[in-house]
Amino acid sequence: MSVVVPARLAKAVRRREGAAAEAWLRELPGLVEDACVRWDCQIAGSPLHGETALVLPVECAGQAAALKISFPHQHCAAEAAALKHFDGAGVVRLLEASADSSTLLLERVGPATLETVRVEEATEIAGELARRLAVPAPAGTRALSSTTGPWLAQLDQQAMPGLLPKREVDRARELIAFLADDRTGTMLHGDLHFGNVLRARREPWLAIDPIGWRGTAAFDAFTVVARRRRADDLTALITRFSRAAQTDPGLAARCCQARAVSAYLHQEHTGGAWFDRDVLLALISGTSPPRPRPR
Repeated sequence: MSVVVPARLAKAVRRREGAAAEAWLRELPGLVEDACVRWDCQIAGSPLHGETALVLPVECAGQAAALKISFPHQHCAAEAAALKHFDGAGVVRLLEASADSSTLLLERVGPATLETVRVEEATEIAGELARRLAVPAPAGTRALSSTTGPWLAQLDQQAMPGLLPKREVDRARELIAFLADDRTGTMLHGDLHFGNVLRARREPWLAIDPIGWRGTAAFDAFTVVARRRRADDLTALITRFSRAAQTDPGLAARCCQARAVSAYLHQEHTGGAWFDRDVLLALISGTSPPRPRPR
């Protein structure tokens, strides 16, 4: 079965990776063929994709699996390392990986995601997964605190006068500075939205695509609550997530506020529409809770 690269994947990779995307897109069908030969797999369905990866359902010696081929970048190795460390506890199992980790053979899950579940229940499920993923991080795991320098630099570059009130941008800066001192020793997913939690057989729900940082689980509250088309009940959802994740709801709310500021400014500069504008504005203007320490 020959592989046709989905047009939306090609567009997304070109937008994100520029000229380097063309060579990878040309090579992609061959990469699929090579992986199928290497791991004795047969394509068993239509391709799926994200922003930078192609995912194919495959059969390997009668076992249902998924072949994921990503544009090679630094996150590939971190994803593979995180999946290996989690060892199937709350996430899909890693079955095989290429030397550079850009090609992975994974336990097959889905296609149903948490997006098919009532939002309150889905938020609790995501929070419970965040709690389970908060296991001691192995040596060498990238810390969330190490991302705060680039995060602050991007915020300062994009926070042009008139886009948002200065006080809200300053609140975001304060949270970023706070996270720069985060010494949490446990893992977090890093991109735990409903589309990254899929129905499974081995467990009811399993997460995919972990970024695999070391840091407070409160950071993941934003992607859990922000991908909505309604701006109501956000505070209640943050609290619901935090209780299930066993993380501080005040810190989770502050992470949501700061990440919403960054997301809003990024969308204003790029013309993107990843998040609903009213939802972002509601998160940005929420009351600022006390400053707890990261767990």
